[in-house]
Amino acid sequence: MIYLLSQHPVDWSPPRFRRTQHTATRIGQWHTWYEDNGLSLQDIADLEGTSLATVRLALLKYGVQLRPAVPRPGRPRKRTLP
Repeated sequence: MIYLLSQHPVDWSPPRFRRTQHTATRIGQWHTWYEDNGLSLQDIADLEGTSLATVRLALLKYGVQLRPAVPRPGRPRKRTLP
């Protein structure tokens, strides 16, 4: 049993860490989609089944210069506080 575990260790990491590892492997693709294909951060998040915040933070950490947000028709705008 010890030999088996030494050859095939169990992943005891929490799910969040595994998601972080997955994100790290996807950043290059996200960068290509964002820069070369012109996809929005939300489009990338929808394609990958992740959150907008995850994509945004990952690309910022990767050093990608983000485009200014543009309002989309049919998408509610953020409310400003009075």
